[in-house]
Amino acid sequence: MRIDVEEKRLAVVSDLHLGNPYSLASHKLSSFVDYLIENRFNLCINGDGVDILQARLNALTQQALEVLDLLRKFQAYGGRIYYVIGNHDITLERVLHTWLAEYLAPFLNLQSGRLRVRIEHGHIYDQFYAASPRVYEGLSIAAGPLLRIYPDIYRVWSATTRSRIKVRNVIGDTSEGYDSPEQEAAAMIANRGFDAVVFGHTHRPERVELDGGGVYVNSGNWLRGSTFVEIADDSVALRQWNPSGPVTLPS
Repeated sequence: MRIDVEEKRLAVVSDLHLGNPYSLASHKLSSFVDYLIENRFNLCINGDGVDILQARLNALTQQALEVLDLLRKFQAYGGRIYYVIGNHDITLERVLHTWLAEYLAPFLNLQSGRLRVRIEHGHIYDQFYAASPRVYEGLSIAAGPLLRIYPDIYRVWSATTRSRIKVRNVIGDTSEGYDSPEQEAAAMIANRGFDAVVFGHTHRPERVELDGGGVYVNSGNWLRGSTFVEIADDSVALRQWNPSGPVTLPS
């Protein structure tokens, strides 16, 4: 297992949720992989690439095979793939190590030019998951029928958590001033000497300047979205993919 890596150009995606019947990731990745090959980026899948909690067998088989073909093409052109395990795919760790990634890790410490970047899925900073992981997983499975109403139900949960923290900050007048536990955790990690901290998990793409220095970037999701983090030329940018090319999102 390698957790300390060096890459000049790295793209980070997360939360593809392959196998979830409402995931659109496999339909959008083909042109994105061509972009990575053409611009000589390596790739990090930052957790929940495969959704074992809300998967349907037919969807998992079809989507996984489509994406595996794309990743084999990417590797054939010399691309490296890193896979950081998330909460929805942790039970597939042995399969992922064999089929999907050259390097499998719980997190990555990336050196890119002058930048030191921490990449991890971020689920361990979700207060509900940290307190009761089995209950969290049970509710994720039970929430399957709700996907018909709103396919990205986790984004609703993330927004609810954010609202609770905003209320706490107002009532308690806390000093942190961050909108989510992920932002607070990123600030703590950045204080260890990282210039940037990249999470997934929340499905909410964002780029936040941290009070103590450094930046927190969330890569969003490819379940219904198409955002990613691009690390190159001593910069960390949040971008959105569309067939005509990437668009940089404002902070």
